[in-house]
Amino acid sequence: MLWGVPSSWMAAFYPGTEMFIEKGEGCHLTDVDGNRFLDMSQCDLSMVCGFGPKAVAEAVSEQFNKGSHYLLPTKNAIATSKLLAERFFMPFWQFTLSASTANAEAIRISRFATGRDKVLLFDGKYHGHIDEVLVSPSDEPGKMMAEQLGLPKKVVEGTVVVPFNDLDAVEKELKTGEIACILTEPVMTNLGVVYPEEGFHQKLRELTKRYGTLLIIDETHTQAGYFGGFTNLWGLEPDILSLGKCVGGGVPFGAYGLSQELGEKVDASRVVETDGKQNIGLGGTFYGNALNTAASRAALEHVLNEDGYRRVQRLASKLADGMEEAIRKRDYPWTVFRLGNRTGICLNKALPKNGAESSKCIDRFFNLAIRAFMANRGIWEPIFLHGPSISFAHEDKDVDTYLDAFSDLLDAFQTMRIDV
Repeated sequence: MLWGVPSSWMAAFYPGTEMFIEKGEGCHLTDVDGNRFLDMSQCDLSMVCGFGPKAVAEAVSEQFNKGSHYLLPTKNAIATSKLLAERFFMPFWQFTLSASTANAEAIRISRFATGRDKVLLFDGKYHGHIDEVLVSPSDEPGKMMAEQLGLPKKVVEGTVVVPFNDLDAVEKELKTGEIACILTEPVMTNLGVVYPEEGFHQKLRELTKRYGTLLIIDETHTQAGYFGGFTNLWGLEPDILSLGKCVGGGVPFGAYGLSQELGEKVDASRVVETDGKQNIGLGGTFYGNALNTAASRAALEHVLNEDGYRRVQRLASKLADGMEEAIRKRDYPWTVFRLGNRTGICLNKALPKNGAESSKCIDRFFNLAIRAFMANRGIWEPIFLHGPSISFAHEDKDVDTYLDAFSDLLDAFQTMRIDV
């Protein structure tokens, strides 16, 4: 395996020697050496349901024994679509294998519907591993740059990135008439947490309608903390809503929902590919398969339900309150952010308003030190940009365990006279 791992992310997230895992149970991981860890990351929020939730495990086992894929629809696909429509208020649904592929199809639909090519993103974002979203502002004003190697040189010509909460910058780009869609999270989650300013989403929706641009809301991370995400909580009205990670209950799954107007337009566009006619470039061999729709249905019905979310939010509030109190007692000039099931430290007294400000609230060495300290005490918190998060498998005693270790961490910082 390249770099000794089956996916490059397993090396990129964990500089040094990676653990090899034997099993996961509920909110715990056990490595091949028998070390057991309290999981406070959930594999970058993809395992928020916990490891092996009973209802999902039973549904997957039953479906696998009947066949995992038929390249034809099942009753579970219908049920999953209805469940998603009820909580996110989007009437048309399609399934993929990840949020990355859901966003890829959302962008294609936007180009089809508008006849435009460009995508507008916000600085500090993350929307998956597709070319169009791996672009950031360069040091040269007004110019974009590819974030990683291996991307086509012209990728920067199709993507515009502006600061979050900067509606003037958004309108300036929309006025060009070149922007097919804006792709954004309701709250930015890739560099800690950046909340929208009051009225931001309402004005953003007004601007997209005025200039004929589609609005895509990516709830892949934010759905983990709220039933129906912020689309439900704040009454957002996207043209397309994308999902991935935990909505599959631990099985690879992505989905996107379309508004009534856009869904009807896309639905009516389908043709038999003869006489030179073309369809929108959507779909994939394993998309919407019998196995992951069974898993998603079980997760939505039995784990990611309203009672489950209320319990998770209570535990997350307890976690954030405890961290805040521990920081206050030691007089560190930091802020604790809160986002549904997530919390964490911002190394500033005020929360950031955009990606540039957020990056200044993060110190890589500080977060790597937290990871090492916690791992040595049986707590797994690997992703330095995120902070700890609560899964649907956590209990009060797990929060208490984390807070005890967190207090010891702050004491150790003071003993070593570390001031960030």
